[in-house]
Amino acid sequence: MTVYETLGTLHGKEAARYSKSSASTLWTQSGADDQGRIFPGSTTTIEHASSRSTLSPSTRAGTSQSDISMSKFGDDRFDDEIRLASDVELHTDYPAAGSKQARTPTVFQSEVFFDIPQRKPLKINPFKAAFNIILAFGLIGVLIAGYAIGLQVFDLGITSIGLYGTILLSEYFVQVVCAISNRFDVDRIATRLMGRSQCESRAMTECEKGDIGHSPPLMNPGSQVSIAVVGYREDEQAWRHCLRSLQTQRLAPKCIIGVVDGNDEPDLCMAEAFVSEFKSYSAPLIDLPILLSDLHRDTYFNNVPKDTRSGIVKFWHYLTGRGRAGHEAALSLARQAVVDQVVEWNDRWNIENLDAVCFSQPHGHKRTAMFTAFAMSMYAVRTRDAIFTTDSDTLVQDNALDEMLALLRSAQDIGGVTADVKIWNRAEGLLTRLCAARYWFAFNIERACQSIWRCVGCLSGPMSMYRTSDLETILGPWNLQTFGNKPTTFGDDRHLTNQLLAHGLKTRYTHRTWCDSESPTTFVRWVAQQTRWSKSFFREAFWFPASFAYQSPWMLVEMTVQTLYPFILVATAFHLIFSTSDDNKWRALIWLITMFGIALFKSLVALFICWDPWLLLFACYGFIYFFGLLPSKIWALFTMNQTGWGTSARSSAERKRGQSFLQRSFHVGHLVVWYAAIFIGIAFFIYKLSDNPLFFLIAVVALLASVFLYWDPKWLATPKGWFQKKKKTTKSDTEASALMLDESTSLPEKPLPAHTKHRLVNVSAESVDSKITLAASTNGNASRETIDVPPRAFTVA
Repeated sequence: MTVYETLGTLHGKEAARYSKSSASTLWTQSGADDQGRIFPGSTTTIEHASSRSTLSPSTRAGTSQSDISMSKFGDDRFDDEIRLASDVELHTDYPAAGSKQARTPTVFQSEVFFDIPQRKPLKINPFKAAFNIILAFGLIGVLIAGYAIGLQVFDLGITSIGLYGTILLSEYFVQVVCAISNRFDVDRIATRLMGRSQCESRAMTECEKGDIGHSPPLMNPGSQVSIAVVGYREDEQAWRHCLRSLQTQRLAPKCIIGVVDGNDEPDLCMAEAFVSEFKSYSAPLIDLPILLSDLHRDTYFNNVPKDTRSGIVKFWHYLTGRGRAGHEAALSLARQAVVDQVVEWNDRWNIENLDAVCFSQPHGHKRTAMFTAFAMSMYAVRTRDAIFTTDSDTLVQDNALDEMLALLRSAQDIGGVTADVKIWNRAEGLLTRLCAARYWFAFNIERACQSIWRCVGCLSGPMSMYRTSDLETILGPWNLQTFGNKPTTFGDDRHLTNQLLAHGLKTRYTHRTWCDSESPTTFVRWVAQQTRWSKSFFREAFWFPASFAYQSPWMLVEMTVQTLYPFILVATAFHLIFSTSDDNKWRALIWLITMFGIALFKSLVALFICWDPWLLLFACYGFIYFFGLLPSKIWALFTMNQTGWGTSARSSAERKRGQSFLQRSFHVGHLVVWYAAIFIGIAFFIYKLSDNPLFFLIAVVALLASVFLYWDPKWLATPKGWFQKKKKTTKSDTEASALMLDESTSLPEKPLPAHTKHRLVNVSAESVDSKITLAASTNGNASRETIDVPPRAFTVA
């Protein structure tokens, strides 16, 4: 039973402290405006009352002080009673916004709307916990000691394999075996469900039987899954293709919820594109005046008592996953504030009956947009089974919802699943090809191995699915995460996964479906992305020590090896190139060839599994890893408190802005230092072989590499433009650019939904008042169409 199941139902000691009578309570709310919106800053008082609150299916919450109403999907006979007890005054920090009219908060019972699996109470096995602790510290100690004394496990003559190298090779062989086992296990689950679906389909009518042959039967017919997709100033063509791919799902989603992180003019292009793509769904555009995540945070921090714990107690609570006194009560009130606001918006805009809807909100960051999408999916749409998340530049396969839900429901202790992620722009250059090869290993080997142990460390943002009831449990703590006394703004998917694992839930991966996502096409942008991901990795690596007691020891082994790897690699590289020993002058070169040989062997294994020749490029991935990712990991460790996104928005307008010298230096300045150290070391190594001091001039290469990091291709375009005539820009050209699809970016075409009549290929627009006239050309046939501009739910002055 979670703290979110009913308002006033508090967990553990908090329940004993706050529940002091059996009388129900009278809730009065001040500070709602004339439209009923809830804002942080007003006061909610809990008083005693003698009447008993009854849940009635026929009325909605807020009609009286004694009746607390709620609706239930598919059953109007539902009738339940709830008794709330308290004798204290709590301040929910709802700011006043006009009206003084009292309003009764909504009691939202999760067990009514969500499919909550039956699970055994979560307990820590002391023997398993002790074994994991000994394994963690023992592995770290052995690795460091073995490296320090130069322990050699295998002597191959010209080279040797130390203790850490032996563990790395052993880990890889285990990963391959487990990844293949996971494929068989996931296929077995899908085959069993499809066999059951085929048996059920034999009872259908002859007409329905005729439709079965066109596509495999659904494994989860009648299930409820909503899609949450968020973005910020995304490239319009990529955004539209993403939305089209969501409309092709074989398992029809309950609702597709889009959230645009911003409500300024540049952000409205994304919102209007969403409404345009979902025109057949009659999707509205709703402009939210506040961030639900801020409402949740403000309510929590204005109700949680001051932290008076000593340092030792804080550390113990950190190890055991506990919070300060009053944490559960404040979390319940924060959740209630969000429920009240979402239900109020649902009453006004009938969100629960929409098949697709787009929300724009004040600009925050990705987590604030995701929080809005999750809250709407749960408390407005009331999605019963699961919520699927994806990014604004992602193309999703049509079997994604069905395949992922099948794996999610294969065991009651699974809280989330992810699937394969590929690169749709992998043909744009060598960098994207290398990233595509690295993605294959990250998902088909590493995550697949973790999946067989039920402890996937990161459910990837472009393609993840969470059980609704479990997502509600972790949503509040996830939103409240801070680091360095500042709210975190990246690593959302990794922290969501960590929250699941810390609650003793399992996570899995399926190879049976996938999505295509974008990869940075420039080295600098790729470095910025990898730095941000490395920050979240180090921040989250040991965020939940309690989760190691619940999960498989393999999770701890992988986390330890991955955490130590960059530091051992840096120490090894500098030791080899700066060593003054004369024992073996060619040792550094032999080590480099050995590392390349191991990478080539991994590529051959991957080629054997999926027969993709491009995977052989993974043997060269070590080059960009050493000169880009490795120093960025070290830099990320020292800049984890910097909460900037690292990568910027991807719209054409945003990319034209470029970066200042200081901005670029923050992203690549550490590489300048790294290149200087590496190339001086290489020069010293060659000098030792030749005794010629002229080879120290090799260090100049570091300067050339640094110029490459700061080089902007637009600098070449500027002088070229001096000798060209400037084309006059007309007003019609400016208006047309708002809806013109950029055909210069190559994106794979996706099938359109059956109910979509045509797709606009070349579009120009003329805006007149509240209507837009579209001039379209499809397959050479010109046509004109006038559509209404999507109305704003309300506009903030």
